[in-house]
Amino acid sequence: MSRRVYITDTTLRDGEQSPDLAYTPLEKLTLAQCLLTEVGVDRIEVASAGASPGEAEAVRCIAHWAKRANLLHAIEVLGFCDGDYSPRWIAEQGAHNMNLLAKGSEMHCREQLRATPTEHLAAIARSVCAAAQQGVRVSGVYLEDWSRGIEASPAYTLALTEHVVRLGISRIFLADTLGCLAPGSVTRHVARMRCAFPHAHFEFHGHDDYGLATANCLAAVAAGADAVHVTANGLGERAGNAHLAEVVAVLHDHAAVVTGVDERALLRLSQLVEQVTARPVAHNTPIVGRDAFTQTAGVHADGDRKGALYASRLTPERFGRTRSYALGKLAGRASLELNLETLGIALSPARSAQLLTRIVALADRKLAVHSADLLRLIDELD
Repeated sequence: MSRRVYITDTTLRDGEQSPDLAYTPLEKLTLAQCLLTEVGVDRIEVASAGASPGEAEAVRCIAHWAKRANLLHAIEVLGFCDGDYSPRWIAEQGAHNMNLLAKGSEMHCREQLRATPTEHLAAIARSVCAAAQQGVRVSGVYLEDWSRGIEASPAYTLALTEHVVRLGISRIFLADTLGCLAPGSVTRHVARMRCAFPHAHFEFHGHDDYGLATANCLAAVAAGADAVHVTANGLGERAGNAHLAEVVAVLHDHAAVVTGVDERALLRLSQLVEQVTARPVAHNTPIVGRDAFTQTAGVHADGDRKGALYASRLTPERFGRTRSYALGKLAGRASLELNLETLGIALSPARSAQLLTRIVALADRKLAVHSADLLRLIDELD
């Protein structure tokens, strides 16, 4: 049987680190409902503790809805090693799960926190204890900058992980915070963590600075990661995070695993996020981009017409979409015929050739031709 891999979506927390992006509480609630009830991700991280009054209101709205929908277990909030402040803030908003941020590299521990590793381990333990006193569960621990820590200070990173596991926390988030790893390194380092802690639940949190986040998620799962972190449309700081739609499709097709995600809901989520954020998705974005399932070259249309010769497992129907064929100077007879068939129009070979010549001439003048223009162009033929 296929292995189950879990999807943690952090569009509402890490995704909001995109420059000039801020959600309203209603927008966060709407996206949370879509992610959990339509798309089917396993968990959502919705905010950072103490960020703003608006964040507090958003968490309250989401927690109130999730409790009534029996989904409160899937709502998580990022917290910090700040004594009882983060867990108290989380509890006050009605949420129960805190993901604790810890420093996964010794460099971050010493230079950012100005703390020794021993001091940081003690602060983590105090935060876990404070959370329990507030009735908040530390559902997981982020090893921030884990990717550089496991390479530059592995003894520190492994000792930190052992400390967290001994505190009774099984979910460990392996953060490639700066998106600096390549897939081969992800495979090697995740396998090392899995070997050292065979009973831990590892989740890979990848950023896309080199454009490798999707490939790195695949590598992490292949090496034994139990879950991956993603954002809708790849939102996030700098170049963004691992892209939900891409990662799900890649895992389904190339990792022999299953997830709880409904692929047919991915386009609606993407469009909803576009609307809420006013950040358009690039037309050539895999899965959800406008042109992701558009063939432009006439030779490709001809192959599809003769037997789906240019089809792969990545079919548009999986995602509630359809294949389309662009009309431009590269279009051939098959491209035109497929568009005419969609409209229920039959032309003689001569008139079809005349129409194609007209389309190519318009395209040479940088004038776009769409399927909706065909009736008008046919009327203009001699």
